[in-house]
Amino acid sequence: MHTHDNSQQNGSKKLNVIFLGAYLWDQNTQRDHILVLIPKIEYHVYRAGSWLAETELRGRTDSKAVVYKLLGVKPGNARFDAQRNLIVKPHQPGTPQAYPYATLIFPLPQTITSLMVADIERDSFTHPQDLVVDKKHQHLATVHVFTYEIEDENKLMLKAEDGEGHYWEPVLCGDYVNLHILSAEDHYHKPSNALEDFNQCADLIGGLDLRLKTRFLPATGILYPQPVPGVHARETESLALRTERMARLGRLVLQDGGDANLAWYGNDALDGDPSGCTGPVC
Repeated sequence: MHTHDNSQQNGSKKLNVIFLGAYLWDQNTQRDHILVLIPKIEYHVYRAGSWLAETELRGRTDSKAVVYKLLGVKPGNARFDAQRNLIVKPHQPGTPQAYPYATLIFPLPQTITSLMVADIERDSFTHPQDLVVDKKHQHLATVHVFTYEIEDENKLMLKAEDGEGHYWEPVLCGDYVNLHILSAEDHYHKPSNALEDFNQCADLIGGLDLRLKTRFLPATGILYPQPVPGVHARETESLALRTERMARLGRLVLQDGGDANLAWYGNDALDGDPSGCTGPVC
């Protein structure tokens, strides 16, 4: 039986693409698509697939780029909300300082939902003249959900321009399919990588002088229990936090009579506002 949140009154099926980690979002190079550039960052892993079943996303080797396209969905007209995202525009042309690990080309979604928003002061950046929003407080969403209406379930895939693409078997839950894209560390090697992650995303934009100066982005603003229809709040956890929680879950399962639900309970070390990992929108 479908719940209200997992069923559509018009019978249409939806795809939610949930992005966790560091990306550069380019909504200007192709006016009817969003280019998602994934930076190559030490300690990061790159995966895509259904929740808890993501597999490695093939990326750049030497100088050869890897490009994926999302197929099987109806295009929309949504763009990023400047009140919840850091929008940048270089004041001069230039050459990017880095190449992306991979590029994802997505049709404009029906909606873009920006979650886990960090509030950061304008003077936390060098060269703030590259910021489009001229306000003291800037906002960076660290989790994004692109929602599409599915046009053809049989054609729903991440297709590579070179090769067959990424293996992903869409799983329908009610009237929703959720695809997770991960570009993040799967363990904490230090308290926060916000500065390195943001600046390596910025390196993918030619002519952009803007750089982040602070290491910590406390991200908040997620709506519980269901921030987006078809998406559970647990699906929006960072990958490193999820790894810790899965380890706890494993220990509980091994205990005689252990309650697996205790892997998710409030007011403990795994339930605070995490430090965000994100990049700008151009």
